[in-house]
Amino acid sequence: MQVHVPTSVDEAAGLLANGEGVLVAGCTGLYPHLQPDQSIISLRKAGLSGVETDGDSVRVGATTTLTELARAVPFLRESIDSIASPTIRNMATVGGNLFAPQPHGDLAVCLLALDAQVDKTGDVVTSISFKVPERWYYTKAMRRKQNSASIVTVASDGVRLALGGVAPQPVRAHAAEARLAEGDIDGAAEAALEAADPFDDAYASAWYRRRVLPVHVRRALTNAV
Repeated sequence: MQVHVPTSVDEAAGLLANGEGVLVAGCTGLYPHLQPDQSIISLRKAGLSGVETDGDSVRVGATTTLTELARAVPFLRESIDSIASPTIRNMATVGGNLFAPQPHGDLAVCLLALDAQVDKTGDVVTSISFKVPERWYYTKAMRRKQNSASIVTVASDGVRLALGGVAPQPVRAHAAEARLAEGDIDGAAEAALEAADPFDDAYASAWYRRRVLPVHVRRALTNAV
């Protein structure tokens, strides 16, 4: 295995464009799938880590770990603490979590609810930006407290409502948002089903995910973080 360690984003983007390997940062999700003869491009020295705040604006470097983000942005701490385990959160990165397949990738659900913006150089994600919301609602149903994927994840800033674990990718529940704008939490909970396209896996059946989704949407929207 050949390991490239670029010292700039432009160098990393060039290596990727030339097919020199696959991008890795924390590598917590990708590592089990790497082949012995596969080359990798490590972003650990590319200068993409760190959290910058300016008032209610937050800019997060793509290789910032989940633990670092939780420390820097308090309203996301509970959401991040529901992901994997402390050991994984110390290695897993914000940028990498965007590409985690469902029912993983709970941070991506949060960022979708925050209408976060993703910056790239070439095909390399460099940072994610969002505004700190006035309100934040989050809940995650899972089989155990650590190292468990989502059965249902719900994140909302009181305007946007994003769901995880109930579709092939994180989704916005637009019909539910319309009901939420009217102050109808019960209606929003039921309308969230319109965005669901659940699946069977080792954690829950599609039937169960659909059955409990309104319960967890209602629970999230009545308990602000």
